[in-house]
Amino acid sequence: MDKNEDGLIVGGYRFGTAADAETARMEEKKIANVEQHLDYHKPQNVLLVYNKAIDNRVFQTPVGMTYLQKMQGQLAKCGIPQEKIRPIPLYTAFTNKTENNSSIRRSIAARAPKAEFKGRFIASVCINIMLVLALAVMIILSYESNVPNIVNYKTAIENEYAEWEQQLQQREDAVREAERSLGISP
Repeated sequence: MDKNEDGLIVGGYRFGTAADAETARMEEKKIANVEQHLDYHKPQNVLLVYNKAIDNRVFQTPVGMTYLQKMQGQLAKCGIPQEKIRPIPLYTAFTNKTENNSSIRRSIAARAPKAEFKGRFIASVCINIMLVLALAVMIILSYESNVPNIVNYKTAIENEYAEWEQQLQQREDAVREAERSLGISP
């Protein structure tokens, strides 16, 4: 056996690529972590972890699938009804017939990108609509605001100077009126 091939063996399986072998090693670490924290005496917790692992596609290699089978066996021993134990989904085709593989690949390729694109498109449109609404609200607030800002600073400053000029004019008029009443001429 080559030293090269030794790196491809994980959990009793020989993988075709180093990347797959590394994925299996990572799954072994995940399994060890779950085993360390999982209490098999509480079947509801085991079922919850099992379902989460399936939903999140935590295990993808035969190493992980074997562990999921072990969990299925533990759940069955604990009395969980078979109907509540979901089957382990396989995301790989195992036939060597090119027509079956190509049809499976085509159906997966046809479904996945369209659904993914549609979801991203809808999310993008929703986010864009919210951003446009936020921009409109900000513009309206800036026009309606009494505080000078980049939109209305010229008008605000002109109004302030006009107000000062009016106050100054009123004071001058009051001073002139007082001078007249006291008989002081300018």
